[in-house]
Amino acid sequence: MLIAVVKKETDDNTIFKISISLRKLLESNGNLPIKQSYDKIATTANIRKATVSNTFNAKSVPNSLTLFLIIEAMGFSLIDFSKVYDSIVTSDIELFKKKLAEQPRNTKK
Repeated sequence: MLIAVVKKETDDNTIFKISISLRKLLESNGNLPIKQSYDKIATTANIRKATVSNTFNAKSVPNSLTLFLIIEAMGFSLIDFSKVYDSIVTSDIELFKKKLAEQPRNTKK
């Protein structure tokens, strides 16, 4: 049972680290608002905007191809991504979780 708990925590931290890394790269890359950036990334990578949004908001784990496409569509290399990813510490993850929890839910009517 303990192994399952540790694995889930590790998986969750990986999801958050991916999202944080992508957001940091996006922030360093330009002046477009987030919505337009997601549109541009999705169009350039030829993937759904929802996939981009879910990846940036830690709602799903991207497969490796999707992650590579997003990184390249943003104009970065896997090396750029991995440098940011490796620099993320537990306090970054906790702060990110708090910010996600504070975001208003997007409800469709």
